[in-house]
Amino acid sequence: MTAKATETSDNVSQPPESLLAMLRVARRVLIVGHQNPDGDALGSALALALALDGPGREVTVGLTGMVAKSLDFLTRGKKFVSSLDLGPDLAQRFDLMVLVDCLSPSRVWPEAKDCRPEAFPPYVAIDHHHSGQAPVNYRAGFIDHLASATGELVFKVIEALGAEFSPPIVEALLAALISDTGSFSQGNATSECLRQASVLVSLGGDIEHINQYLRRNWSTTRMRLLSESLATLALHHDGRMASMLLTQEMLDRTGSSLDEAEGLVEYPLLLSGVDVAALLKVNGHGQTRVSLRSRPAVDVRELARSQGGGGHRQAAAYLDDSPRPATALARLLPIVLPLLPQGKDG
Repeated sequence: MTAKATETSDNVSQPPESLLAMLRVARRVLIVGHQNPDGDALGSALALALALDGPGREVTVGLTGMVAKSLDFLTRGKKFVSSLDLGPDLAQRFDLMVLVDCLSPSRVWPEAKDCRPEAFPPYVAIDHHHSGQAPVNYRAGFIDHLASATGELVFKVIEALGAEFSPPIVEALLAALISDTGSFSQGNATSECLRQASVLVSLGGDIEHINQYLRRNWSTTRMRLLSESLATLALHHDGRMASMLLTQEMLDRTGSSLDEAEGLVEYPLLLSGVDVAALLKVNGHGQTRVSLRSRPAVDVRELARSQGGGGHRQAAAYLDDSPRPATALARLLPIVLPLLPQGKDG
């Protein structure tokens, strides 16, 4: 019989003993975040890997999809990090798999949705997303949707394991917290998150140094891509929604890559009066990724869920099956309208 943690309702939750016990005894551990890991997923995975690494234990951090160049500073010099495809020997290579910042292997490998549970080693989950998906088969979980970041939960796991907060762990955890709270500027920066940040800074964590990589480390191609995207900026629904498009032609003209579009969705939300911002970009697989951001009054997570995606209340995404961002935008506009604060429609 599998044991699972109950989703908690406050930010004083603690990791369940069932999860800690499995982490203590596992000897061949695979740690994976969702496909195209962001700063929270990657920072959380690396911090946990560093805490578990030791004599008699083999720890691997598996990466899938694209990793933003701005996150290279986290993986530099870490030999246990590698790209990892879903193969038939996965269950034999590892005796425990840890999912961070997601709840299902299908978030790591999309093709995993067609696999039987036996294709994977026993796995546990550490996540802060409010999942609307069907129950998954993890053996134990530390799930708290009110936590600011998965890094906040991994901090507690490392504390409970009694592991040392070495400088690389401090850096990875601080990067995770900064990534998912907008450098502690967003409403999800809870008191527990800020407590942890204070501890990490007292241990040598450097917020300015991390922000240099995460937010002030742009390439000229990324800046040109932003310029092209801003040229498509449009207002909808009486100025309560703003959108930008990113096409393959724009990527080709600027010589940029898709990972350089990370974070561009934040720009339309800078406009006064805009409650929902959307960036609609090609994803390289014949689809359009619809990234959404919102002000506190609007829950874009529920919109994304209704389209097969997910995320957070103010930051979510889903895939539209059209390869044309303009087509995906036309489909999005009527879905957004009922969510917007009452007012004149434009």
